[in-house]
Parts: sequence; C-alpha cells; structure tokens
Amino acid sequence: MVTGPISDFLKGLNNQANSPYYLPTTTDTSNLVQSSASDISATINGVMQSMLGRFATDKEIQEYGAQLLAAERANPGSFSGQTTYAISGKRNEVTGTQLSSGVNPASFIENLLRGKGEARDYQAATKYFDAMQQSNNKFRSAFSG
Repeated sequence: MVTGPISDFLKGLNNQANSPYYLPTTTDTSNLVQSSASDISATINGVMQSMLGRFATDKEIQEYGAQLLAAERANPGSFSGQTTYAISGKRNEVTGTQLSSGVNPASFIENLLRGKGEARDYQAATKYFDAMQQSNNKFRSAFSG
C-alpha cells in the first residue's frame, strides 16, 4: 500500500470532481423537427376530413404545407440541461427540462382551417344532421316494440 503524498494523489484520482473529464456542462439545445412531405399530406388530409368532410386538394396541401414548414422553422423545440461525464470520459448523466416542443402539426392545421367559412358551414351542418338523427332514433325505438 502506498502512503504519503502519492497516496493522497491516488485517492484524489478516484474522486470524480478532480478528474479532468468531470466537467459538468450546461447546454441549451434547439431541436428543429420538420415534417416530411408524406406526413404533411397525411396530416392535412386527416384534419380536413374531420373538419370539412373532404380531402385536401393538391393546391391546399402545397399552401398549408408551406405554412406548416415555416411555422416549424420559426418555432423549434428547446431543451436546457446539464451533462456530467464519468472518469472514463463517457457521458454519465443528463438532467434538464424540455422548454418547448415546437409546433404540433395537426393543431396548427386545425387553427388555420377553423376560421374558414367552409369549416364553420360543415360543423353546423353535421351538428344539425346529428341532432336530427338522434331525434329520429328516439322515435324509432318508441315504435319498435
């Protein structure tokens, strides 16, 4: 067993805080997520089917897709964290907080369509039709038995 100043030196090497690799670093990371062309098309068609009762035209996919990509570029997700490293130099631990997740594509497209007259007309028509159908079902069950 080694004693004296060398012993103290070796003990110090076992302490991560004295390691040249133990350098806690704070990072702020932006995470740019861009929807693919197929994701854009599927998202726009899904939202339009539920809000307008039809699929998007090619022109609408181009228009709304360009707006979605611009919004994604302007609003990347962000993460702030601290990373520590082990004596070996490998990443040891990452802790932090997701500050923002960026743009939700479906919500973004819904917000674009919500203000359009076609969306309001479709929603009003389907609510009216659903109310009529429920009314008919009440009378149907009264006479079926």
